Amino acid sequence: MMCGIAGFAGTGDVVKRTIEGLRRLEYRGYDSAGVAYASGGELIVLRCRGTVAELSSRLRDGRAATAAIAHTRWATHGAPTEENAHPHSDCSCRLAIVHNGIIENHAELRVRLQERGHRFRSETDTEVIAHLLEERLGPVVTVEALATALREVAGMLTGSYAVAVVCRALPDTIVALRHESPLLVGMGEHGTWLASDLPALVGCADRMAVLENGDLAVVRPHAVQILGRDGRLVERTWQPITLDRGTAEKGGYPHFMLKEIHENPEAVTETLRGRAGADGRVELVEIPAEILGMLRDAHVHFVACGTAYHACLFGQRLLRTLMRKRAEATVASEFRYDDPIVDEGTLVVLISQSGETADTLAAAREAKRRGARTLAIVNCAGSSLAREADAVLLTRAGPEIGVASTKAYIAQVTALALLGSAVGADGFARDLLKLPVAIRQVLSRSEQIEAIAERLASSKCFFFLGRGYDAAVAAEAALKLKEISYIHAEAYPAGEMKHGPLALIEPGVAVVGICTRHDTHAKMASNLMEARARSGTVFGVVSEDLTAPEACDMVFRLPTLPEPLMPAVSMTALQLFAYYMARNLGCPIDQPRNLAKSVTVE
Repeated sequence: MMCGIAGFAGTGDVVKRTIEGLRRLEYRGYDSAGVAYASGGELIVLRCRGTVAELSSRLRDGRAATAAIAHTRWATHGAPTEENAHPHSDCSCRLAIVHNGIIENHAELRVRLQERGHRFRSETDTEVIAHLLEERLGPVVTVEALATALREVAGMLTGSYAVAVVCRALPDTIVALRHESPLLVGMGEHGTWLASDLPALVGCADRMAVLENGDLAVVRPHAVQILGRDGRLVERTWQPITLDRGTAEKGGYPHFMLKEIHENPEAVTETLRGRAGADGRVELVEIPAEILGMLRDAHVHFVACGTAYHACLFGQRLLRTLMRKRAEATVASEFRYDDPIVDEGTLVVLISQSGETADTLAAAREAKRRGARTLAIVNCAGSSLAREADAVLLTRAGPEIGVASTKAYIAQVTALALLGSAVGADGFARDLLKLPVAIRQVLSRSEQIEAIAERLASSKCFFFLGRGYDAAVAAEAALKLKEISYIHAEAYPAGEMKHGPLALIEPGVAVVGICTRHDTHAKMASNLMEARARSGTVFGVVSEDLTAPEACDMVFRLPTLPEPLMPAVSMTALQLFAYYMARNLGCPIDQPRNLAKSVTVE
């Protein structure tokens, strides 16, 4: 999935320079790391579980090397162990590879390779590439032979990948290929760079070029050749690198949170990849048929904390409304101590970004103690929750650095929509692949949200209102605002305002109405008018196919998709709104006070 690749061919301490570039990519993955290079006639591969700092402490003297590749991992296939860490080698240790992406057909390739006598040392999808290359390389390895072999192997792979290779016989050369996963080349005073993202190049290279899909790059000290899909030399646009290192690690964005909101489309695309087809078919081969059957027929209990709990509210409504089945959502910290009604006929779906949330882990163990089966929706493959659950659905959102969750929530909602489609929920499966496009449309109009946030920055209190799926979105939107702006915010199903909270509406109070539901739109408009009549300021987040309520002082229009998919679209807009509110107030957005990214205590 979203891992970090760094490579360097040049002068000086090549291995040390490569590791320094890798360190600046650690936000892309930090559960294991490794480096490979040829020196003194042998291929040296060093790997470890843990951070790049741990890898640095194990380095040998690499000053004789002239080319090296390194990798920092975000585990998707196999737990974060030294054996699963990149780089991976072939049987004879002639070559080593690093990989960013997912090889969807790795299982069938592994079986065929094992039948032909290859010995696998890891659980990863990546290692199949090394063995496939081994088969296609003859006894004499030249740059041309390695490039041809890599191109042939790429033709056998399904999925997304950026791959870089070093070979014992070519100590000064890196050969790399890009298909859908990002890969850059850079040129600088000391040599030639390869990286999966810009931060590795900043301060080292003075210019860079972006490889296009199908490009193959041959990287040598102070030289790079780029070949297109047809094998011919191509010219790519070189551009100067002007960013400083601090800015580059955020991809040019002022905060990780804003960067990660803009990664929502990628998080959705990766979560759907290999699972949802253009024909509307959804296949989740990683989930056993028994668990899918329970999702369809058994009592389903969604359990999580914080943002993930709000995804549970979405899942609960999805099963109730589209499948007419019994489902409920519970906060994990209450589940364990509330004598939950779960037994052998219950499926408990546990959602967590980190997979290490203490309350959610405790709930999973309590559910299993009572005989229930468990399905984990997590973003970290090697996490405790992923290891302990009966089945796992990975969200593939990639590392999320900002404490306030954004793209992880969008990926969780997407994963739940996949689950619903896989077990027969009708009405939106064909539109799943339209979701990234709709989210990009919201992001392209972020200036409108920025202007609205500026108008509302002096508000002393917010109420977020919605009905149906929009009520679940309201809960998450209120949490986002209070997490990073420290403004008091509450969420209610819109009809509940008149049962008490309406007493708090006065000048200086803002009401955000989320309007994507057709059958109750007129009632929603009336609820917002009640707030307007009491001098509240009303901000409407409204689907393009609905009339904007008359009560709205300002409106942001959303691209229209089937109702079960709208939460990912509307929440992207409201994540941006929370961000711009906090920025206007000068708050520390990526590290809000009193909060931590992964809550590992009860």
